[in-house]
Amino acid sequence: MKHLVLIISCFALISCSSEEEPTTQYLISNENVEGLEQKRSGLVSQIEELRNELGLVTGALNRLDTTKKRALVSVLTVSPSEFKHSISLQSIVKTDQNMLLQPEIMGAVSSISAREGQRVKKGQVLLRIDDGGLKQTINLQEAQTALAKTVFERQERLWNEEVGSEIEYLQAKTNYESQQSQLAQLNKQLEKAVVRAPFAGQIDDIMVEVGQVVSPGIMPLLRLISTQKMYVEADVPERYLPTVSKGTPVRVDIPVLNTSFDALVSHRATHVNTENRTFRITVDIDPNIQANPNLLSTLHIFDYINPQALLIPGSIISENASGEEFIFVIDKDNQAQKVFIQTGYADNGMVEVIEGIKDGATIISDGARLVKENQPVQIIE
Repeated sequence: MKHLVLIISCFALISCSSEEEPTTQYLISNENVEGLEQKRSGLVSQIEELRNELGLVTGALNRLDTTKKRALVSVLTVSPSEFKHSISLQSIVKTDQNMLLQPEIMGAVSSISAREGQRVKKGQVLLRIDDGGLKQTINLQEAQTALAKTVFERQERLWNEEVGSEIEYLQAKTNYESQQSQLAQLNKQLEKAVVRAPFAGQIDDIMVEVGQVVSPGIMPLLRLISTQKMYVEADVPERYLPTVSKGTPVRVDIPVLNTSFDALVSHRATHVNTENRTFRITVDIDPNIQANPNLLSTLHIFDYINPQALLIPGSIISENASGEEFIFVIDKDNQAQKVFIQTGYADNGMVEVIEGIKDGATIISDGARLVKENQPVQIIE
């Protein structure tokens, strides 16, 4: 209201100082179009000058008038920083090598060389089954094979010297080969009494005891899992298909182990599950991380990264009736000014600002929802 009175007073002064010029009423009554256009042009110029001067006066009053109430606010200065938007999903630790070792012969367990939780090498002896006298049978077969070899070599020598008969030579050869085959089969059978690790891994569970009789196809002996080729698997909603691919950076949290590590998506399925509208991804786990299959984990997929983002707290953003988002910044006269912004991704309470502010802008943080546009403010630490 004070500003309006000031403008009217200025107009009155201007009118008084221009007595030599034709009055507006005179120009209208004489229908002087040219004179009226000149009058309007002069008034517009004078109004603009008055507005500029009024702005200077108002700014000075705001700075100098200590009795005027100022809003107490806290501020932050915007500067570029790296921003990562993530998708957090429940995931499971898995391994492709998870094997139940089965007995291949019937017999009693004679010894167990491994223990649960032990890490073993490929080919390491884990368990032995009583061969039921198979070794004695092999010893006898070895003797028979040695005798058959001697007879064959003798008949072969006589045949080469054209002394022995062909039938005797062929019979000796056939018998020797038969004894060799039987011995090989017995040795192979004996090898089944020794259970070895088919790959390097960890003993997850031992299901038998020493003295227990086992038989093929009845009960497994133990479970061996590979800790060298473990991975995390998760199902991702299909709307993220364009932004998640092989090589996308992720962070894996395994709460029970109190372990977190950064990795990359090692595989992304192209097939979308029609039942839950998701696609599957896998992330390889570093072999040095002591993880176990079936552990629950959390997978944070960084589907968007901006190394030079302008970030502000989401709590200071307001919205008008039209859905436009705005914040308050402080101008050079320490007044709150409303600025409309365009936002991008949000993560962990911070929002990326795409348009509306620049690097170095001073933004009202605490007190942003209490100030009004053009209101003088006082910054508190």
